[in-house]
Amino acid sequence: MSADPTTTSTKVRLRFAKCGDLRLVSHHDLMRTLERTLRRANLPVARSQGFNPRPKVVFALALGLGIEGRREVVDLELTEPLDPVDVLTRLAAVAPPGLEFLEAQVAPPGRAPRPLTVWYALEVPEPRREAARAATATLLTDASRPHTRHRRDRADSQIDLRPFVLDAGLDPDGVLRFRLNVGQDGSARPEEVLDTLDLRDLLDTGTILARTEIELAPTP
Repeated sequence: MSADPTTTSTKVRLRFAKCGDLRLVSHHDLMRTLERTLRRANLPVARSQGFNPRPKVVFALALGLGIEGRREVVDLELTEPLDPVDVLTRLAAVAPPGLEFLEAQVAPPGRAPRPLTVWYALEVPEPRREAARAATATLLTDASRPHTRHRRDRADSQIDLRPFVLDAGLDPDGVLRFRLNVGQDGSARPEEVLDTLDLRDLLDTGTILARTEIELAPTP
């Protein structure tokens, strides 16, 4: 929900999209892109103390390389109160291609955004939709789904994907949508879910995986 235009705050929560060629930049490079955009927008962003002060910017959740973000979340701390709508307008005027600011609202003081669940979407080609529906139904009825997690810098490990998958299914247009639990104990990676559904190869042929929503914990 957008902010009340009469409200001012020193902490603003933004919803934004990261798409197009910008999906191919890392989270670190996204942070640098946002910092440049904040400077161009001439926003009074607070900075940390110490030898290398950084803007006080907190993302709800990092986004994997190559994945589009449709409604990502970031909090900005300001040195003076501003109307969140003004913040949104300034950023939208100077944002680079692929970075779209969607909504702004007052953020709760002293609390970083805490994600609870995330939604992903992937378009499945028509010839593979029947098999994808069957694989998704089987996953949801399974009590567990063992998976080998591969890491470059560590030995392989075994995890159970099933507790992390809260919902999954193909919509009438053949788009696979699945919802993952995100907790203190971690989460399944979206690519791992696609792997267990025998759909991961679609990412290698140009199909774009998108994170369509981040659901946050309610403010206490």
